Amino acid sequence: MKKYLLSLLAFALLIISPSGSYAEDSKNSIQEKIERGELKELTSTIIELTYDSDTGEILNTEEITSIHLAAIEELEKETGETLEKNFELPEQEIQELSIEENTYEEVTLPSSQRGSGVRLKGGLVIDETNKEILSYVTIDEIRRARPTIITGKLTLQYSTNRNKSYRDEDILNYTFTGTELREKETKLSDPVSISDTNFWRVINTSVATWSDGYSDADHKVGKEFLLNKKGIEYPKYRDEHSRIKMLEPDEADLAWVPNNQREPRESGMRGLYIDWYENKYGTPDFIWDDVDIHHIIPLAYGGDNSYDNLIPLPKDFHRKEVTPWWASYGKYVPSGDDY
Repeated sequence: MKKYLLSLLAFALLIISPSGSYAEDSKNSIQEKIERGELKELTSTIIELTYDSDTGEILNTEEITSIHLAAIEELEKETGETLEKNFELPEQEIQELSIEENTYEEVTLPSSQRGSGVRLKGGLVIDETNKEILSYVTIDEIRRARPTIITGKLTLQYSTNRNKSYRDEDILNYTFTGTELREKETKLSDPVSISDTNFWRVINTSVATWSDGYSDADHKVGKEFLLNKKGIEYPKYRDEHSRIKMLEPDEADLAWVPNNQREPRESGMRGLYIDWYENKYGTPDFIWDDVDIHHIIPLAYGGDNSYDNLIPLPKDFHRKEVTPWWASYGKYVPSGDDY
């Protein structure tokens, strides 16, 4: 396979710090804040960039050029220097790729992981105290051959519906080179304020170049996370006995239903549900007095009393995590409603 000719070696010794108000924080201090619970890290993408594979695919010339140039322009702003931007990519060796967006599965370009290369981890960092969200990318692993430079584009997106179009909120054009590659640095975007309930995700496109000119690219649409207007992730729960999962809603903007318009809570519903549950799944290990019967989509947001919309939750979890999450879900909702 021919080598890609990229005149990017001028950047080998350049170092830039992460952008944003978190720029002063080292990777270790960020990790310490995550471990203390001050920040919450949500991993959604793993990028594989391989050095010794002839089977990996690479983005088309136009896309790879725009990624490199955007990253180089960021370097120029940081350093105040004018840098060389010319590089060539032989057309006959470029495999065209249509970048698809899939909200259910992570999208990646297949490439061999047998030998040398680099792995990047990316996703979201949530600051619940300040109701802010950041996107991040970090060098997770370098196997044998260290690249000369890694450039990429990390796009933070949001949507009110898991299955519909997402809007760009922030774009982080990142570059790793020099000592950053040895120290496995992390890049963080500027913080974005969270004011409404939304699905959030990142799209990561990255290109690595080695000293002999070889390049490999990878692209991934990350997993989406539902955060309420306080920046709190939707609680995760699965009933261990029945394996019923508390599925999150597909919409982040369900309309609040006034009391006189919502489906009323059925009289004796708890006893009827317990009978149905045990008839279908058998007697559980937990004690029924220790659980609440929760409407997965609350009646206040258009849910109903069907058994498919019900799940037994430990009282403490229901009242301290699930109810507060829904209380910060919608707009202009009176406090003290039933969730």
